[in-house]
Amino acid sequence: MWCLINLPNGTTSAVQCDPKKNSQECLEKVCSDLGIICETDYFGLIPVRDGESAEVDECSAKQWINLRNPLSLHANDRNHPILLSLRVKFWVPAHLILQDSVRRLFYMQARQELLDGHLSASGWANAAHLAALLLQADGYNYDPSKVLANLVEPTEGNQTAATLDRRQLRRPSKRKCSESEGKRERDGMASPANSDDESTDIKPKNIYQSYIVKPRFDETEPEAMPENLIQMIANEHEMLARIKMTPTSAQYWLLEEISSLNGYGEEVFEGVTINEPSVRCKIGVSPHGLMITKEEQKFNVPFTAVKAAKSIKRSFRLTYMNEEHGEANAELKLPSHRTAACLYRAITEKHVFYSCETVRPIVTTQFIRDLKGTIVSMFNEDTELGKRYVFDIQRTCREVYDNSRRILHARGIEISKVQQECPQTQLGNLDQHLAENAEEANKLERLVEERIVEAVTCIICADNMMDTMFLPCGHIAACRKCADQCDRCPLCRANIECVNKAFLPPVLRTRSRTASAVATASTSAISA
Repeated sequence: MWCLINLPNGTTSAVQCDPKKNSQECLEKVCSDLGIICETDYFGLIPVRDGESAEVDECSAKQWINLRNPLSLHANDRNHPILLSLRVKFWVPAHLILQDSVRRLFYMQARQELLDGHLSASGWANAAHLAALLLQADGYNYDPSKVLANLVEPTEGNQTAATLDRRQLRRPSKRKCSESEGKRERDGMASPANSDDESTDIKPKNIYQSYIVKPRFDETEPEAMPENLIQMIANEHEMLARIKMTPTSAQYWLLEEISSLNGYGEEVFEGVTINEPSVRCKIGVSPHGLMITKEEQKFNVPFTAVKAAKSIKRSFRLTYMNEEHGEANAELKLPSHRTAACLYRAITEKHVFYSCETVRPIVTTQFIRDLKGTIVSMFNEDTELGKRYVFDIQRTCREVYDNSRRILHARGIEISKVQQECPQTQLGNLDQHLAENAEEANKLERLVEERIVEAVTCIICADNMMDTMFLPCGHIAACRKCADQCDRCPLCRANIECVNKAFLPPVLRTRSRTASAVATASTSAISA
């Protein structure tokens, strides 16, 4: 069976696969055709549904197919090819990418998302810098004659650059190019790109109009588009030309630049709250954690603060620790059960990929069965019939990087030289990233230890550990010294008939002593 794979640059690749085998075979074949030896874990496949155009809707939330399941699940008809799209699933910084072919795919998708508005700049100055990097990466050399004073010439309606519609900023389609060619000549503009006749008195085309990147202003009032935006882009482009930046280096630095933007590598799922159906709620899943947006309120939830996530049909429930160290819940009803399952899968896989040292078996072994497989499993639990895996993540970010280095070294392939131009080495950046994750995990662990100490400390003297039980109420709230001085329970105010010795679990006693020792040492150090 043939599979047609849409690539981020708009082209299509065809590969022949066995529909009975896993979808991983299809991904490996198309990556092999693109010259990708390893690092295939960064990519995923998206099905193109019937009735959709060849250009897949680049929405923020993507329905990734599970590469561990058979490819035949996505075949509507054996006589027609399967339509899929290859996209970046896990965005990583450019200094972690080892192959030029992988970096080019990252760049092609980043370019498309920047020009389409799915990824926005942080401001107009940043937008001009990103546009200049795009021009340099696409091979456009700086030419002062191609720069106009304004974005567009004034029209009959006195339309300025600040009110220019987004549709006018996009590159025209191929069909419209031939129709507009004659208009360019009548208006006195040169034909696109490579015009050999430079002696004629013809006004040059402004290529910068096709590379406008708009910023996003979430918390502040939007700033109007500067009238000299084209000149700003030209100045940035001239700066890149002066340092003789190659297109490959421009691709690298563009990926490094967008890695710090809001929305980088984020998938946004939108629904309504279950308790208030009229309130819209969004959950953005990014490499750093979750962003919950409810009306005008926003909450950042790191992966370390997520306690549980569960999807049932269209409903999704998230339990996490808020900034006040209390437990909070977010319950949404999403457009379909497939979207709810995609949200649950996105949170689990991104957390494992970016935050964990390795993929645990509890993630890799999760599966569901269809009706036929469920009936057969009643008689044979080991049957593979109707078995569908929930997650297909095989390696974490660190494991992909280490495995790729070993493969390239074993084959005698030199790692891309572009990374040697970076201010920091790949390993240094990776160690820094892992150290930051470890520091966050240690902070959360210290917080848990403090809560345990508070829970087992006497509520009367706040010094000793609880070791008594009041009867008949059964409350454990005080140490022996304080309990002997109580006539009534400090919690329920019931009369105390007797006081018994209480034995806490050994784990709690050990943790409380350790945490108390650490707190005492910290206090002594501060006093000294």
